[in-house]
Amino acid sequence: DFGIFYPVGYIFVGFPSESDALRVQQDLMTGGYDPADCTLHRCSEVVEAAARNLRNNDGFLAMLGASDDAVRLHLRAAEKGATFLLVYAPNDLDASRAMTVVRRVPFEFAHRYHRFVIEEMK
Repeated sequence: DFGIFYPVGYIFVGFPSESDALRVQQDLMTGGYDPADCTLHRCSEVVEAAARNLRNNDGFLAMLGASDDAVRLHLRAAEKGATFLLVYAPNDLDASRAMTVVRRVPFEFAHRYHRFVIEEMK
């Protein structure tokens, strides 16, 4: 890791249900997404990665931005058993299309990462 988790051009979505995350992933791929652009991450790997990320990036600069707050939210959701999708959405049209599919099922959060801003998608 070379800094706090910050995947510019992606939406990171947390789902309370693994089956819903798998459904959204399948629907996105049916709609043309490549599997590499819509990756599933289970709670165990997110717990490990988020905890390591927070532990390794606890300096003053990390605390200035919202990225550490987002990673803490990811960690809490993962500890409760959430499943996650990391969806490539480099522009507004792609983000809108992806969120249209995501909204078909219950989700806990969707964070869209811009260069200097983390947008809470609804």
